[in-house]
Amino acid sequence: MLKNLKLAAVLTIFCLISAGALAYVYNLTRPMIAANSALSFKRSMGEVISADSFTPGSQGCYLARKGKETVGYVFPVNPAGYGGAIEMMVSLDKGGKVIAVKIISNKETPGLGTNILNPKFLKQFSGKSVGDKIKAKEDIDAVTGATISSNGVCKGVRQALELFGKVKP
Repeated sequence: MLKNLKLAAVLTIFCLISAGALAYVYNLTRPMIAANSALSFKRSMGEVISADSFTPGSQGCYLARKGKETVGYVFPVNPAGYGGAIEMMVSLDKGGKVIAVKIISNKETPGLGTNILNPKFLKQFSGKSVGDKIKAKEDIDAVTGATISSNGVCKGVRQALELFGKVKP
């Protein structure tokens, strides 16, 4: 009985030390991780639209600016795909036409759903606007074997266009 209590005490102490060390390392690295995440986010915005700066706007968008002039908008959206949320950015010009679409992260099936990253697929959305139909297999050539993933990207672009209609610059 005493042997079991000693073992339980040693395991408890070991768990407390491990948990404390893990919490310490997490708190130590959290600011660096947040800074790197913000930098990556800003770089991604720069890849979908050419701008000097990005400022938060309404409806969760970012205003892309060259000097003091707003040249477009970037909408981060997270539509559902086959394997989970597809984190993406959609850039629109001032008139509400899609400039570019970038997939930031996804959990789609490797070799099938991940083909949504193909530039040929993503370029189909350029020039689309609020009044346009955006539906996989009808208006957009879907990725073969990945209709749900393709529909997810279409939904993300539609979400961005709908949000654009609500933006107050």
